Amino acid sequence: MITYKILKEEVIVIIEPSGPITRSDLEALTRDVDNHVRQTGTIRGMIIHSRSFPRWHDLGAFLKDMKFVFAHQRKIQRVASVTDSKLLMLVHRIARHVFSPEIRHFFYGEMEAALTWIREKR
Repeated sequence: MITYKILKEEVIVIIEPSGPITRSDLEALTRDVDNHVRQTGTIRGMIIHSRSFPRWHDLGAFLKDMKFVFAHQRKIQRVASVTDSKLLMLVHRIARHVFSPEIRHFFYGEMEAALTWIREKR
């Protein structure tokens, strides 16, 4: 399960996985992010705020997640990984070299620092 919010004025998406991620979670996220991108053209930043490495409900949910990442990565300027999960830190460290957005790690309790970084002018 994921919860998310879009800070529309700042064009920031905050995603918080709290249990196995389902296809319907990702369909709702994709729909809302796509609607926002149609209006603004881009996403200033995305924050993934998770204490531990998120799991997927099934293979279909994992594939939907990968589809979301590949379809949106060029529309996102910055991604903040706000987690204490060593595995998620590693995944995002590797992603830095593969994907378009600037990616930076913050520890789980550093949500405000992550928001400040996303808000900075580039």
